[in-house]
Amino acid sequence: MAKVTIKVNKEKCIGCGSCFATAPEIFAIDIDGKAKVTLTETEDQVLIDKAKMAMDMCPNGAIEVIES
Repeated sequence: MAKVTIKVNKEKCIGCGSCFATAPEIFAIDIDGKAKVTLTETEDQVLIDKAKMAMDMCPNGAIEVIES
């Protein structure tokens, strides 16, 4: 099973919240109003799919899902 690392580039994030709406198990909104990752690594395929969906929905491309 693949393991992924999930990251948010705070400089690109505009705080729209689409990642949190898509995957609240993985993302939260930080005190600065921008996204933060609460689950940085996972092997759970359902969560991997949600992370990839959040990445695809991010209007500024601030989310990375890195497979290892």
